[in-house]
Amino acid sequence: MTEREFHRMFGALYWYALVFRGVSPGCMPNGAADSDLSFGSKGYGAVGYKQPLSQQQVYNYELKSLGFTTWERLKYLRKLY
Repeated sequence: MTEREFHRMFGALYWYALVFRGVSPGCMPNGAADSDLSFGSKGYGAVGYKQPLSQQQVYNYELKSLGFTTWERLKYLRKLY
């Protein structure tokens, strides 16, 4: 399965940028459906979830919401961060 087919299968996800640490266990809530390790100018990455995270989870893990978006849109947002 190609990357494009994989993301087409999942469709849009709720994406969150990691602001202070990279994608790794304990740095984000469990249950991520996908991740983009090259997201952001600092290279900390972004994680996508099928359901939105609670405000408390976003605060506790120091994440920044990128909204409900597709992989193609996330690639565009990558350039802005």
